[in-house]
Amino acid sequence: MNLIVFFLCLSFSVFAVDFTLFTEPKTGTHLLIPILEELTGKKVYWAPEFSNTPYKECAYSPMDLESSDSFLFSTDHVPWDRLTMERVWNETKRKRAFLHLHAPYSLTMENYLTEKKYINFFVKRDPRDQVVSLMNHYKYVDKNNKSLNDLPSDEEKLLFLIQTRLKNTVLSFKGWMQSPLCCVLDFHKLMGSHGGDATDREALEELKKIAKALSIQLTDVHLLILYKKHFGKGWNFFRGKVGAWRDYFNEEHKTATKKEIGHLLIELGYEADDQW
Repeated sequence: MNLIVFFLCLSFSVFAVDFTLFTEPKTGTHLLIPILEELTGKKVYWAPEFSNTPYKECAYSPMDLESSDSFLFSTDHVPWDRLTMERVWNETKRKRAFLHLHAPYSLTMENYLTEKKYINFFVKRDPRDQVVSLMNHYKYVDKNNKSLNDLPSDEEKLLFLIQTRLKNTVLSFKGWMQSPLCCVLDFHKLMGSHGGDATDREALEELKKIAKALSIQLTDVHLLILYKKHFGKGWNFFRGKVGAWRDYFNEEHKTATKKEIGHLLIELGYEADDQW
């Protein structure tokens, strides 16, 4: 059977598991989106009509999220109140879609997903690789960050992001890794042999976690075909290399990173100590 016909048949079967895709930026979201679309027959919904109001010179502590009654869908946009969240949710259901947001973890959001009986897909990635990917994103894709792009060298841009973004991002999202609602995927395994630090067999195991979370039974062959069909096709995919930070970090970057998130790298299992 043709793969597309196979998945179309699958898409119109009874599909019982509802889900969201709440990820951090630069963690393989654009690989997961088409895989989830093809597996479920649902289209991704970005809720753009609700998410176009940025903060104005406003910063917040990730710890504020624990007691917030609002829903933060991004670390740099104005939060939604419950009425707005319900409107987004209803629009998602109307479109027969799944909601994708760069939504920081909060008890408010987790409780909301529990109430709606949804699961969430989340991808963990070494924050050092993530910040390098973010720098390249601003360099090649989104060139509107004036304070960053005015810096004369990549070394200075990377240091700026380490000192201004890294800790806040890790603290904002790490709660999803412990959430019972989450199917947590490993970026370095998801990249398989393409990333240089895993195998395609390990990538397959990540895909099997997705299928299991969705209560979908597929052969390994079908999952690998699906993976190879979509890998590297995302509009802002750069390299996906695992450990790429070693090609970019100098001693100043390492010192700044240890100061900002050294203990978090150990807590999250990316380092055993600070001797890296």
